Amino acid sequence: MDEIHESKLTLYRRIENIIKNIEEDEAKTNECMKVIRSKSKSDNISIGPANDLLRFLYILERQYQCDDDETRRKAREDFLEYINQFRPPDDDVVEEEEEEEEEVNDDDQQPDQSNESQQSASIVLPNPPLPPPPAVISPLSTVVPPSAPIIKSQLPHPQPTLSVEDIGEIKPETLVEYRKLSFEAQQYEKRYSIIDLSRKKQLASCIKDIMNKLRKETFHTLTNELFEFLNGQEKKVSNQIHRISNEEERLLCLSMLATLILAQLLGGDLNDIKTEIFLPLIGILSRNQQHQEFRIIFLDRLHKKCPYTVPLYPKRQSTMNDKQYLEAIGYIEKQDGDQRRLETESEFFTRMNGLIRLFCKLLVSRGPPFDKDLAFAWKWFSDVLNLPPKSNITSILIRVFLDEAGEIMMKVYPMQFSKIINAIRIHYLPRLEKETSHDQITRLRLTLEKFSK
Repeated sequence: MDEIHESKLTLYRRIENIIKNIEEDEAKTNECMKVIRSKSKSDNISIGPANDLLRFLYILERQYQCDDDETRRKAREDFLEYINQFRPPDDDVVEEEEEEEEEVNDDDQQPDQSNESQQSASIVLPNPPLPPPPAVISPLSTVVPPSAPIIKSQLPHPQPTLSVEDIGEIKPETLVEYRKLSFEAQQYEKRYSIIDLSRKKQLASCIKDIMNKLRKETFHTLTNELFEFLNGQEKKVSNQIHRISNEEERLLCLSMLATLILAQLLGGDLNDIKTEIFLPLIGILSRNQQHQEFRIIFLDRLHKKCPYTVPLYPKRQSTMNDKQYLEAIGYIEKQDGDQRRLETESEFFTRMNGLIRLFCKLLVSRGPPFDKDLAFAWKWFSDVLNLPPKSNITSILIRVFLDEAGEIMMKVYPMQFSKIINAIRIHYLPRLEKETSHDQITRLRLTLEKFSK
């Protein structure tokens, strides 16, 4: 019994010593923290928001290790909101211009019931009075996918914010949304740009293997195969097995898909075979909840190839030469024998016609990447008509939109859209003729005549 009693006493003493050591360590830690706090309070040197930003990044990095997808998504939204607090003050100017533009538009929202000829030279499309009013789902707004992890790379440095006058002819509210989309697409690009070239080639071989076999009769099977690969399943190509192993590789594959789809649609104007295959594919990829980044990447890529789909008329900067300005408005280089040259004006308009037609077909597809109520199509066409017309390209924008969307817009908004057609014919064409070739004006007149019958 004495031995048992001695053993218990020894055990109790060990426990007491452990507790005492823990208490001493905590006391030392608290004392160190007091010293650090007192020193930081007495230190007058401050690095301002940069210190808060570094602390915020550290907290995000710690959260990434243990948070669920929903928490990561919320933290990422807070992160982007925090960055926007330190943007250059030009954003305030854009917001003021946006409020002024809204006030101007509010005065012209009601359709003219008395005399259409009294409309001013600037055509403002009224919001169609549909009960309930369609909700505008802007393709330029940032969509944060639920499953997207927090960006672990270094904090991005936003580019200096350009004013409307600096960037070109664009509606102020559209410029705000365009910046959001471009910023989001840039963050995706930074994430997948770290992947080495050999790995990019491996993933590209898998994507191209599926896309090259895509036909109307194999569409369902191959789209299932594509999503299985994007979701991490293995795929065998040339006797080698590959699979997507992280978020960066998945984003890279979505970027490759956007590039390949546009490459298929860039050979001039669209035809029925291409649209029957690739337009549904764009919609399916944009609609999928696990890969909503595709919508941002695809639209950003389309806007870069054709800024008129924003719509935006780029401004010629004082530092630009002729070649740089032509590239800014959408011209590309082509291989001509052993040399490269800028495409001709005819080639440029043919290619822009195809890209604009693709965009307009998506506008009226009544689904992703746009809204089902055609509210954004109305807003986009309003932007086009309220910007100063540019040589030839504005007539192409109007004509192609009417070709692809005119009939369905007339069915959905019969009273309002017919007034818009009359306003274009009476007020807008005289302005457009000063900037447009006879051939383009003739084609636009023929298109307008279809809606006067």
